[in-house]
Amino acid sequence: MKKVLLLMVAVLMISSVAMADHISVYTDASASVCALGPAGFLQPVVVHKLSAGTLSSRFKMTMPGGSNLFGFNTPYVTVGSITSDLSVGYGVCLNGASVIGTLAGIFTPGTLDIVAADLQTTIIVTDCTAAEFPATGGTAYIGTTGDCHEPNATENSTWGQVKALYR
Repeated sequence: MKKVLLLMVAVLMISSVAMADHISVYTDASASVCALGPAGFLQPVVVHKLSAGTLSSRFKMTMPGGSNLFGFNTPYVTVGSITSDLSVGYGVCLNGASVIGTLAGIFTPGTLDIVAADLQTTIIVTDCTAAEFPATGGTAYIGTTGDCHEPNATENSTWGQVKALYR
């Protein structure tokens, strides 16, 4: 009986990691294309995907050297800077895929990456019960193409990633 219970708990923990929230940059609200086009003036969107119910997120964006970000426009409450440590409070519990905001800037060739905020070990999302969980970040490509890697139900994870969900 104990073995069955432990197996069920392990399976549930692994599926939680596989379905972690994902934040990335895309060409538009459909959140399907991460190749943003040639370098120059761009207005891509930041989308929070795979959410089972989220109140806020905390992350930063890195961009190619020589790029100039004019602003991050969002209808939500923000604290901080998107290039170092941005917290976005949604005000309501969002589900599914939601546009967090729109970037505006002149970008050079390279990648835009959503990563953990300064002094944080992971991207953080707060669910509808006010519990914090790690999320994954994506990569968008400027002047080149690449894989819009997103988590899926068969993605491998380490034991440390599973334990981080319950800290």
